[in-house]
Amino acid sequence: MAVANPIVKCTVDQCTHYIPGDQCMAAKISVYNNEQDGQSSQKSDTQCKSFHQRKTVGDMIGAVHNTNVGGMIASTLIDGKQITPQVECFVNTCKYWHENNLCDASAIEVSGVNAASTQDTDCKTFEAR
Repeated sequence: MAVANPIVKCTVDQCTHYIPGDQCMAAKISVYNNEQDGQSSQKSDTQCKSFHQRKTVGDMIGAVHNTNVGGMIASTLIDGKQITPQVECFVNTCKYWHENNLCDASAIEVSGVNAASTQDTDCKTFEAR
């Protein structure tokens, strides 16, 4: 059975959704195949389409529509509670992909230190079937 909300560790420090402690405050993240090939055979072929580069205050405001407000409040009030965005995955060549584009992993890691675009991000949990 697929886990709709795996724990998310995110090291994409230039994303508007990134918060210190390697957490993601997005309400939903979407993992896709890279755009050039349309298929993934390795981690670097995946990308987080919810990435929104943080350059200005305007970027932060522009990303508010995809903010996990409830998760942020719960994480401050409940000790040990982690902000966990909903995860959808369109990488059907991954062993954790499950029908309805769910992720069957209990936790995922999205990486992309100093990323400037979605292509600079990867799902480090990807494993080919």
